[in-house]
Amino acid sequence: MQQVPPFEHGKRYRPLSQHYRERFGEKVYKVSVSVAESCPNRDGKNGMSVCVFCDEWGSAAYHQQRDQPIREQIQINREAIRKRYRAEKFLIYFQAYTNTFGRFKELEALYQVALEEKDVVGLVIGTRPDCLPKRVLRKFAEITQKHYLSVELGVQTFDDDQLLFLSRGHDSASSLQAIRKLKKISGMDLCVHLMFGLPGETDVQIRETAQILSEHEVDGVKLHNLHVLRNTPLEKLYRESRFVPLELEEYTRKVSLFLQNLSPNIAVHRLAAVASRWDELVAPDWTREKMRPTQFIDDYLSANDTWQGRNYLGATG
Repeated sequence: MQQVPPFEHGKRYRPLSQHYRERFGEKVYKVSVSVAESCPNRDGKNGMSVCVFCDEWGSAAYHQQRDQPIREQIQINREAIRKRYRAEKFLIYFQAYTNTFGRFKELEALYQVALEEKDVVGLVIGTRPDCLPKRVLRKFAEITQKHYLSVELGVQTFDDDQLLFLSRGHDSASSLQAIRKLKKISGMDLCVHLMFGLPGETDVQIRETAQILSEHEVDGVKLHNLHVLRNTPLEKLYRESRFVPLELEEYTRKVSLFLQNLSPNIAVHRLAAVASRWDELVAPDWTREKMRPTQFIDDYLSANDTWQGRNYLGATG
């Protein structure tokens, strides 16, 4: 009979904190910075248009500081985290937009600046499947020789029709190719970003997505509920009743289904998105709540006596 694996803090999934503790021997915290100024979509590369869900800040956690030099961003955000959590080790998270797109020499220099900062043990770099030229892959391999590196890859979905709806500008084949290339880099962690709540999404698709990530042995996954922000193309679709976001109950069911079919070795970086700029959130309202969605999902997993990897084909027991 299968039992819940020994996940940290009694969770029913493998939390990122457990992954970091096993890797570093202690707690490690991300310090977000904003340095990338754009992405292929915003630049109109090959006729692309902006992603349907993306606001002007490009997912920046601290958009107020994005015009400040990177050292100041790191020092301000690091010390705030240090004070709040008594943190001692940090990862610098290049979060907003696409951090391997254009100006590579400048971005390369910024990576080095971040690594020289006090108590920084590595980098987390956010990018997308179609922005991984050979020079970037070589740089990643170089960083991993001396430092920890995690790449967060914005895949969102492996369904091409849904990628068209999102205006991502790349297809599922590009995502799979990027995953394979990144997994070849020794010592590097790969976290895949996924969205739930897309038009036409099915339970079969969700199970297949978990299977794809498990088979490719990605290191982490970050989940995101598709929600509506002001001044985005998705807001127009929402106002025209052409898109309806998921309620928390249905989103939770989908997350549970995904986790049950996901390898228990994959770290879960996040269970649901939080709208950091509440004044820009249009719908659903629950996306503005920081703690309730995660607790709701935790309670759902417990009430249904299920967990990450329960139905994973590679599971034993």
